[in-house]
Amino acid sequence: MKSSWPVAFVVAAIAILRMTQANSDEPGKAPTAVGDLMRGKDAGQVRDDNGLKMKLVWCPPGKFTMGSPETETPRLSNEAQVDVNLTRGFWFGKFEVTRSEWKQLMATEPWKGKSVTDEGDEFPAVWVNRQDAMDFCRKLTKDERRAGRMPEGWEYTLPTEAEWERACRAGTETRFNFGDDRSKLGEYAWFDDTGFTRAGNGHPVGLKKPNLWGLHDMHGNVWEWCRDCYADKLPGGRDPKVTEQDTECVIRGGCVGFWCHKTEGVDNYRSARRSSLKPSYANQHLGFRVAFSPTGNM
Repeated sequence: MKSSWPVAFVVAAIAILRMTQANSDEPGKAPTAVGDLMRGKDAGQVRDDNGLKMKLVWCPPGKFTMGSPETETPRLSNEAQVDVNLTRGFWFGKFEVTRSEWKQLMATEPWKGKSVTDEGDEFPAVWVNRQDAMDFCRKLTKDERRAGRMPEGWEYTLPTEAEWERACRAGTETRFNFGDDRSKLGEYAWFDDTGFTRAGNGHPVGLKKPNLWGLHDMHGNVWEWCRDCYADKLPGGRDPKVTEQDTECVIRGGCVGFWCHKTEGVDNYRSARRSSLKPSYANQHLGFRVAFSPTGNM
């Protein structure tokens, strides 16, 4: 059967296969040679070579401290710091998945006819539960493999909670990914400091400043689903993830709307802020973005 892979890709893969096999314990090294071809070089590198032309940003492997220090205020009891080592880098959506991208892939409009929903293809895709978000990732993976744009060993999925915070922080250790000055939050996030707004379904993506790696809306537009089940204690160590079945799953990022402000105000948007919902839940405050990563991250 005729291969769907470009000749240059095949030649490069053969060349890498002749090299010494990389140690899979070394951060950033893939367990397979073909996977090396998919990896980014520098933090913030962008690719959009998928069928949706979705922009993805490279988040390199590395160690970081997850959670918040005891001196950070306000601080929740579920934010106790842990050391994390992500041994494999991943690509992460530059923006939250938009309605345009959702409609192109899924041919549905789950937000249609729902309350407090503005019109516009560049708004985040909302009214999607965790299973809906995972279905989007699985279909995108299947379509991209069929089109010959990605090899086996990689897939689209939701980020782990550790991956999400790594991407949000972009190397920072401050309350927000731009520093500790709350007065600058409006430059990076959509929020209403009075605690109430009718724009509860978010705003068009990418209108606020990005973090240091070029990711937009990490601090407040809509909450974003993560892959992990929720645990009161943050998972630490090497490539952590919580897979035990629980009644709730992790959401990150904060959102616009009264529900998002009623307890903490602007501090709801801190890099360490975490929350959870039942995986069947969906509303106008809740969306997601994709991670494109080696299946070894699963």
